Amino acid sequence: TVCPMAAAASFAGVLHVTVHSISDFTDAAGFMDKTDPFVQLSLGNETYRTGVKDNAGGAAIFSEKLSFNKQVDENILKVAVFDKDTISDDRLGERDVDLNMQDLSGDELTEFDVVKEGKTVGKVYLLFDACV
Repeated sequence: TVCPMAAAASFAGVLHVTVHSISDFTDAAGFMDKTDPFVQLSLGNETYRTGVKDNAGGAAIFSEKLSFNKQVDENILKVAVFDKDTISDDRLGERDVDLNMQDLSGDELTEFDVVKEGKTVGKVYLLFDACV
């Protein structure tokens, strides 16, 4: 197994990001409507998303691995949490993650605050794995 050094994200190759879970988001999406969350990740020109957790509320376990073909200069992972709606999905919050500051060994689950309008609205838990 070969892993880029922790905090050395300036590599090119496959980056696996496991979206483990979210917590502390609002449970209600409106009157008698629970939040149906999903997580979207973007790196460079690639964007992937988890499945939707119907009526899960503000906390959900996804345990979904999303894989990116990372380029050397792509070091910012954009994380967004949404509430799935019939008409249009509502963005609950977002966060940019600097991959240069992350352990890419696949060993460490990391918690990130997710923000909307300057206020922390919840947390997302991610695991990064660039080992080949």
